[in-house]
Amino acid sequence: GPSGAIRVTQRMETTIPGIGAAGDCVETWHRILQRPVYLPLGTTAHKQGRVAGENAVGGERSFAGSVGSQTVKVFELAIARTGLCEAEARTAGFDPVTIEIETWDHKAYYPGAHKLRIRVTGDRRTGRLLGAQILGHWRSEVSKRIDVFAAALFHGMGVEDLNDLDLSYTPPFSSPWDPVQMGAQAWMSAVKTGADKSFTADRPTNLEKGTQHESP
Repeated sequence: GPSGAIRVTQRMETTIPGIGAAGDCVETWHRILQRPVYLPLGTTAHKQGRVAGENAVGGERSFAGSVGSQTVKVFELAIARTGLCEAEARTAGFDPVTIEIETWDHKAYYPGAHKLRIRVTGDRRTGRLLGAQILGHWRSEVSKRIDVFAAALFHGMGVEDLNDLDLSYTPPFSSPWDPVQMGAQAWMSAVKTGADKSFTADRPTNLEKGTQHESP
């Protein structure tokens, strides 16, 4: 294919009849871009391998595509992303708006709270969610939260739709509005007010004091 990797169909078939391929050597169907890209990931390789294996023995399975979800641990930090960043979204022809918030991973009055930084990118014209990135302590449920964004991206949800998700809550793990939803609300506010810039979900003084002014 154009990327230099092997071009395959969503059934993981190559251009040579009877020959399939999967994993890091092939192009991957991107659900947001709606085209094949080179995106070598272990999770993607496993899904593609399952599709290729089933079809090799007479099955009828198709690879649904990827949104590029990734997480890495660097010392005490977890860094995760899914979907498109702003530059990628703009190159793809979207009209992206990106906001960044800083908030607690769970209720600050409960011991062990850590700060999270979350970026949310959506399309200004349609409100569609395009991507997210999260940085935080490795114990602050970064992977769980990027997976919420990934599931929303997989199903083509809008940024505002994140507010309707029924996410679990108890003070040691989250807030009544999960940080994912705080990011969505900040994005909606930025688009409605025209304030397309970084946004802090809580006052810096409150963050430093370890307090939050919301109902438990």
